[in-house]
Amino acid sequence: MTPEEMKKEVRTSLYDVYDPETGLNLIDLGLIYDVEWSPENGEVKVTMTFTTPACPAGGVMISGVERRVSTISGVEQVTVDVTFEPPWTPEKITPEGRRQLGWG
Repeated sequence: MTPEEMKKEVRTSLYDVYDPETGLNLIDLGLIYDVEWSPENGEVKVTMTFTTPACPAGGVMISGVERRVSTISGVEQVTVDVTFEPPWTPEKITPEGRRQLGWG
């Protein structure tokens, strides 16, 4: 599998991980900023954010990412880096996420 194929598979898998506060998956909510895979050691690094720095569901979402991504063939280790640069804004929500929220 190429790094780009793995990145796509990881991102697709994250549609199964939800923010418990909004009920949206992390992709449609716009919380996943980047995915990297190192085929040499099987490590996947997911860079994500939260809707606020004090997000009470942050730990739940990180655990969800780690559990879901670790089930993908070829993944030996999952690292989740949380960043607040750039800060999350509602503009990061996908059109599908907006539809699910009743915003359009």
